[in-house]
Amino acid sequence: MIMNKPLPHEDPLRRCLKVYEWPEVDQLAWGVLFEPGDILDGTAGRGHHWCEDTRQKYRKGYGRWLTFLITSGRYESSPAPEDRVTVKAVSAYIDQLTDEVASWTVWGRLAELLAVCKALAPSADWSWLNRAVRRLEAQGRDSKNKHSRLRPAAEIAAWAYAELDRILKAPPAQFSETRFRDTLLVGLLIACPTMRLRNLTMIEIGRHLLKLKGRYELRFQGGEMKARKPIEIPVPAGLTSYIDHYIAQIRPSLLDGNDSGRLWITQYGQSMTCKTVYCGISNATKRAFGRSINPHLFRDCAVTSVAIEDPKHIGIAAPILGHTDPRTTEKHYIQAQQLQASRTLGRSLTELRIRLRPAGAKSNRRKR
Repeated sequence: MIMNKPLPHEDPLRRCLKVYEWPEVDQLAWGVLFEPGDILDGTAGRGHHWCEDTRQKYRKGYGRWLTFLITSGRYESSPAPEDRVTVKAVSAYIDQLTDEVASWTVWGRLAELLAVCKALAPSADWSWLNRAVRRLEAQGRDSKNKHSRLRPAAEIAAWAYAELDRILKAPPAQFSETRFRDTLLVGLLIACPTMRLRNLTMIEIGRHLLKLKGRYELRFQGGEMKARKPIEIPVPAGLTSYIDHYIAQIRPSLLDGNDSGRLWITQYGQSMTCKTVYCGISNATKRAFGRSINPHLFRDCAVTSVAIEDPKHIGIAAPILGHTDPRTTEKHYIQAQQLQASRTLGRSLTELRIRLRPAGAKSNRRKR
């Protein structure tokens, strides 16, 4: 009998243990990081300033490290948590991760472990671990080939509008409601790329999504944004009628009598999670373009489009994407120019081959 391979979150060897599953000594060390106090006099925990997303990210990274130690027989409760992070143990950890996940994920897990180690033992020498993280970052390759999945923002928006119209005009069919919802997710995100996946998922009607003078607007408080600054995002007028239809017709049908303040609802009448929103957008774009475009790549699509189509105004990309460091926008700009140069070179080579092709070569090839 053939056994199905367990999914990563089901495989006990690959789980990111939650805090209540950690050994007591690690739970206590983790709790100290978030003790309240005064940052100036040093009484606050070293992780007290981490936002909720950062806490969860580092919790998962450290939880995965604990899974490795426990399942490989390396866990010892007597030393302090940071004392278990040795060159030998980390080397074995990297080897195991390399066999299981992509190189970029290996780098992420080690970077999360480094961040927690620095917080647990700030006076210790973590230069060796920092060098390992930098080497993994340099060697890392995006196995999903990000550039090949990028699409011009205008192309994505045009598809979304056309698909929404098609669904509205077509007779009701199975999954037409969820397809309209997922297409609207795509249209809203490409129009408002300042939002990250978490922002898009948390939208509540009347709190984040407001209709003022016949047009919609998105508002998020500082604590809800990665840059920790409040933001107001005008939604393009072209999306107004589609949002109206979704709120008035599709959303109540999906809720099926359930109650939720969230904008996005699953086919089972529950509020969508980050995972379901991610899957909805990825599946919709895969149907449209042959390859999925995940929510984070929408930001790359937006800034790449600006860099290629209107490079003189690349400065607008920073406020659009909420970048506080101009180097982040500059990195996207360089990537966009490299991508455009590659495409231009490809077209030039094709044209050159056509011009240099001997007369009659096409007909001779057919005869052969």
